[in-house]
Amino acid sequence: MVRPLRLLALIACLLAGGYLWFLGEVASAEMTAESPTDGIVVLTGGALRLDEAATLLTQGKARRLLVSGVSEQNSAETMRGRLGLDAALFACCVDLGYQARDTIGNAGETAEWAAHYGMTSLRVVTAAYHMPRSLAELHFAMPAMRLVPHPVFPQKAFAGGALPAVTMPLEYLKYIGALVRLRIVGAQAAAAGTAP
Repeated sequence: MVRPLRLLALIACLLAGGYLWFLGEVASAEMTAESPTDGIVVLTGGALRLDEAATLLTQGKARRLLVSGVSEQNSAETMRGRLGLDAALFACCVDLGYQARDTIGNAGETAEWAAHYGMTSLRVVTAAYHMPRSLAELHFAMPAMRLVPHPVFPQKAFAGGALPAVTMPLEYLKYIGALVRLRIVGAQAAAAGTAP
């Protein structure tokens, strides 16, 4: 029988090792702009994300763009201005998602949008530190979808050149929480015979 202190020490070591892996993943994240996809989804939360998604659409890297998690206070015209797109491109090729309030919501909103347009591949634009959790949620919502990560690095937007100290540890804990939740939900769905 494993003593409680040893069990706690083992869990702490696993979490610490996982955190080091997480930091390495974020630091080594790369953009793969050369690979075209059916669509682009940008998870709102920062100007760099919107700028990068608009650039990709303008460059023809996909045929449609979804901005997921738009605040109801932002009108279509406001969002067009924030994206910096001309009216014709915005009208033809940009969809605004107002339903999502978190990463789980982003995944559901994106899955509905992609299914509506018959997409099989998506470029995912979000912050590098948010990418692992985003990909986990999106893959769970769309197991057959080819997801191409396209991280941005918002630390450049901070005057001090770095993210607030709490951001990475908090995002890591959210990522672990998401993996646990998805494992439980997946197991329940499999047991009920409703797994995708």
